[in-house]
Amino acid sequence: MVRNIITAIFFIIFCILMMINLVACSDMFENPYPWPGDLEIEEQEPKPDLDNPIVKNPENSPGEIAKDNIFTIFEIEQQYKQDCYKYEYYFCPPSLYLEEIWQFQMITDTCKDPEEIIYKGPCEQLFECDPAEVEPETVLCSVPVETGGNIYGSQEKWCDKGVWKYSDCIACSPEICDGIDNDCNGEIDDLPIQECQNECGPGDLVCVDGEEVCFGDEPEEEICDYKDNDCDGLVDEGQTNICDECGDVPEEVCDGFDNDCDGQIDEDLEQLCETACETGLEFCVLGSWVGCTAKIPFIEICNGLDDDCDGSVDEDLDCLCTIDMVGALFPCTESPLICGQGYKTCECFDENCEQIFMSECYAMCSYQDPVPVACDKYKGIIVDEMCNNHDDNCNQLVDEDLFKGCYTGDPETLFVGICIPGEMTCEKGSWGNYYEDGETFIGDYCMGEVIPNETDECNGEDDNCDGIVDDGKELKDTDILFIIDASGSMSDEIDAVLIAMNQFATYYKDEEVIQWGLVMGPFAQPKPDTWGNNQVSEIIVNLSPFSNFIAGLSGVNADWASGIEPIYDLIYLSLWNLAPPSALPWPIAGLSFLEDFNIQEVFTDPKPQNFEINWRDDAQHVVIVFTDEPGQSYLSVMSDLTDLSTVYHEGISQIHLQQLISNCIDLNVYTFTKLAQKDTSWMGEQAGFEPLTIYGGQWFELVGNPAQLYENLMQIIDDNACE
Repeated sequence: MVRNIITAIFFIIFCILMMINLVACSDMFENPYPWPGDLEIEEQEPKPDLDNPIVKNPENSPGEIAKDNIFTIFEIEQQYKQDCYKYEYYFCPPSLYLEEIWQFQMITDTCKDPEEIIYKGPCEQLFECDPAEVEPETVLCSVPVETGGNIYGSQEKWCDKGVWKYSDCIACSPEICDGIDNDCNGEIDDLPIQECQNECGPGDLVCVDGEEVCFGDEPEEEICDYKDNDCDGLVDEGQTNICDECGDVPEEVCDGFDNDCDGQIDEDLEQLCETACETGLEFCVLGSWVGCTAKIPFIEICNGLDDDCDGSVDEDLDCLCTIDMVGALFPCTESPLICGQGYKTCECFDENCEQIFMSECYAMCSYQDPVPVACDKYKGIIVDEMCNNHDDNCNQLVDEDLFKGCYTGDPETLFVGICIPGEMTCEKGSWGNYYEDGETFIGDYCMGEVIPNETDECNGEDDNCDGIVDDGKELKDTDILFIIDASGSMSDEIDAVLIAMNQFATYYKDEEVIQWGLVMGPFAQPKPDTWGNNQVSEIIVNLSPFSNFIAGLSGVNADWASGIEPIYDLIYLSLWNLAPPSALPWPIAGLSFLEDFNIQEVFTDPKPQNFEINWRDDAQHVVIVFTDEPGQSYLSVMSDLTDLSTVYHEGISQIHLQQLISNCIDLNVYTFTKLAQKDTSWMGEQAGFEPLTIYGGQWFELVGNPAQLYENLMQIIDDNACE
């Protein structure tokens, strides 16, 4: 009994619910705006039998299907409407009575074949907008949040068939480059221009069509202008000439330097020269034009020749052949006389001596009366050899072993300061010397002389030969330390440094007032009991007199086996004892060279703790660095001196070196590096060398030209060692 009552109550409640559902759906269908496909229909049990042949037949309407289950029938109707009913709005036909825009609704059953219009509503003025006049726009909106309330956003608004349509409301946010008005200000991608970096350097970061684009210089074809045109990190690669300069190789000029960088100085230089007698050629030797081959005017003598080249012969001389001079003898050495000194005389052409002439040069015996039977008129009297292109001593040699001193400077400067005379030899009647090739003879070339310099260098010598040493300049105690990259790529530059320093040594007075030191590395040395190599950096010469320095530099060659250049480390190790301990990033005792840093070589010698330069306390200190690589460091730091496991690779950075240099008293740093290394990076860190010179010193471009290096080094010495 109770069970039946419960079943009856359940059935009554169920029927009430179904009636409410049908009423709701009926109201929905009569409203032209809701879209049946947007309705969410909860899945009920039992599910409609969609496989039933009656249901599958499109000719059967829902009402024709057996209504054995009210839930199944309802759901089939809804499914059919959802799948087959198409709701559309159309413009009403124009008429005199419809001045505004009107529309009507039409419902089409697309499952019928052909499609069937099942509903056409009346014309109604229901348009919210005119599609022909309204453009899409972005409008503000609000978005509810889970925490309660709303936040502002934006959405797109457009007119679709007279009805306003809206996109999803997107909450406002900071503007980003995505083609959307994120901050709801009515503008898309209105981002400020920011700095950016492309392969060619800094540029402007701009948002274009929703994407960030870095506008800046673009890579160009590399040209020789000391710039990285193609942005590959190299400057003028493949563009510089043998002199490491842009453009054509400079022509050799007469200045005492190797202008065309072929290893020779002033070679094959000649130019026209002129005397009062004729035009000839002169040659360049060590920066000076010498040896003009043109005949030089001499004092007029009685020889029937225009000796002074003024166009007159024997003018102003009482030596013309006259009737009174017939038979007089004049010394001579010219042809046809073979050797020795002979004579010539005035002779008559006829008995009356109406015409008189000078005879040829013959031996003295040819003028005796009678002429001796043994007389050889072509061999004169033996005399000392003179520079006249004649065999004066009859030994079948011409102008042999003839030398004389010479000096082309101001005579008052001879034997003053560095000025000394030179020497000339005689060749074919002319004084001079042979050029370096040993084949070209240059007249008036005074070999070995030292003439005054234009200025007096600060070197303890009287260079301008005015009797005053250094002209008010005085050498002061100075320590000069060279730190040179010994890798194979530095071979030419090391040779250039050696040539420049040897040139300096030709007149430098080796005094202890200036001390010279040399640090180089790395060198590859065999590891004990292994097949590999150690990378060794060495103090070649600790601060000592110049003779020791030049000997050490001469004995070092670039190491082609080296693969790393720890120049930052060498600078740090060379200066650590010149600064107070507080200026050191790490105590020297806690440093060690890195082992196995993705390379086959390791550093073992010398230990950082034994790397100590003997700087003088009261001297000016100078460091000169030569390298063609960015700054590198392979030092490791031991945070706990008692625990070997605390070693970690930190490395010496540019900032560390600047800190150290700024705390060193009386220190100037000079760097010779490639142009590209003035501002470069290595391992993500600034690794250039020019910033090391800001506390005193100068950056120079590294070149293989000994003459230029000599000028740079002399400038450094003059700036630091002279008071």
